[in-house]
Amino acid sequence: MKTTIKLLMFTALMAISCNSDSDSSNSGSTQDTTVAADAKAQAFEEDVEGIKEEVLAGDGYYASKNADTQLPPSSCRVITQETLTNGDKKFKVDFGTGCVDANGNNRSGIIYIVAHRNTTNNEITAAITFDNYYINSHKIEGTINVSRVVVNSVPTFTRETNITIIQPSGGGTIHREGSFNIEKIGGVSTPLDFTDDVFSIRGNALTTLPNGTVLHMEITEPLIRNIGCPVIVKGKKTITKNSQTFVLDYGNGTCDDMATLTLPGGTVVTIYL
Repeated sequence: MKTTIKLLMFTALMAISCNSDSDSSNSGSTQDTTVAADAKAQAFEEDVEGIKEEVLAGDGYYASKNADTQLPPSSCRVITQETLTNGDKKFKVDFGTGCVDANGNNRSGIIYIVAHRNTTNNEITAAITFDNYYINSHKIEGTINVSRVVVNSVPTFTRETNITIIQPSGGGTIHREGSFNIEKIGGVSTPLDFTDDVFSIRGNALTTLPNGTVLHMEITEPLIRNIGCPVIVKGKKTITKNSQTFVLDYGNGTCDDMATLTLPGGTVVTIYL
């Protein structure tokens, strides 16, 4: 529910430091650093997931989609592909030495996607890696593995993430390990049209801050992502830092930049992500 942030919502989060771990549980600094670290890591994941979907669907790798039925592709990248000896396809998404995409994000480096189709159950897996890849001066390393199957005509995905975010200006690193189950709950009857797609996301993640503090994130009510507003519009998750638990509520489905955050002491505040 963050129209001003769009899919790449971390643009607005870069100015929030994630290094502090000494503030009181109800301080603005603690709520900012805790929520910003989780939101930043989640945003990087969703961004890469979106690039993967664009590449595979645009290539026709999903039988129900083709390049003519996609949302407008991102600018600022060159996609090449090769067929490996085992039949897998390897895609190279090259942002060169630096360019600004349609959303104003500065990217450089390469994302690799190796796609495999299991002909027995038609499962599609994608292994995503990075080569000197930067976005808005943040370097992304690690792996994201996604599996897609269709059950009763409904596409479902699992995503396993193990990434490190190296922040600029000596801001340290954020490490994220997560496991998510994603189901397409809207637009199933219109497989050639992306614009009405709606996804439900469940899962959990561990995010390690630069000072070693670990955030435990659990989705307690499915996060809803509507392609019409390509970020989360509904759902809840808890973020636990040491013995302090924050509850982030994305609202009732309205596409805006507001959410509510329940602090460890029970105080509820409105925040703008």
